[in-house]
Amino acid sequence: MIRVVTYNVNGALDTASVSTVLTALSPDVVCLLEAPSRFPLRRLARASGLTVVERAGRRRLSTAVLVGDETRLLSHDTFELSSPPGVPARHLAHAIVGVGGARLSVAATQLGMRPEHREANVAEVERILDAVDLPTVLGVDLNESPNGAVAIRLAGRFQDAFAVAGTGHGETYPTPDPSTRQDFCFLDERLAVERAWVPTEPPVDVASHHRPVVVDLAGPEVGEDRAPTPVTELEPVEDEPGSDDAEESAA
Repeated sequence: MIRVVTYNVNGALDTASVSTVLTALSPDVVCLLEAPSRFPLRRLARASGLTVVERAGRRRLSTAVLVGDETRLLSHDTFELSSPPGVPARHLAHAIVGVGGARLSVAATQLGMRPEHREANVAEVERILDAVDLPTVLGVDLNESPNGAVAIRLAGRFQDAFAVAGTGHGETYPTPDPSTRQDFCFLDERLAVERAWVPTEPPVDVASHHRPVVVDLAGPEVGEDRAPTPVTELEPVEDEPGSDDAEESAA
């Protein structure tokens, strides 16, 4: 089994609670959205038994891919998505990993508040993912519900894990009483989804303004996982000067 978590942590303002949630879930791969800056992110990862293998973007708009001890890093990269003048760009963190006998192309991103920006950026995300001939795992906060145009577009290309095998209530936002499902794990059709759910146990109700999406995959033998690169932590480079927080508030 391979466990994937998509989680918008709101900058991990409550690091202890976020760490408790992640530790309890014991994931193999985490797509972290609204990730904290580099030093707090490394501390969060260590406290959760995870390693940061890629981080993209700045401050509240950053995204990251974290992995567990049994997951091997093969390569990693970041991509900046286009944005109109005056609107800070969104970014995509990407890593190719080996886990459970499979090689996966893992991407984490958060799209913007405006529909026209989301529609432009999702086309870029698709082109990035199409360039890698491996099964895709896309953890994303779409800032829209499953009935939104971008959600429908992605669900037409990938499996929406919760729609395929979801149990319980799937709403992720806003905590503590979520009313909409705007956090997703989209998966390649070659991956078998065993179960998907949104945790409700404390402290998930206070850890962030979102709840995580958890997906268990059957762990098929997809691709040959060989000659892995040892997992190493990112260099502790500080964020660039300036603030992205002035953008439309990121949900």
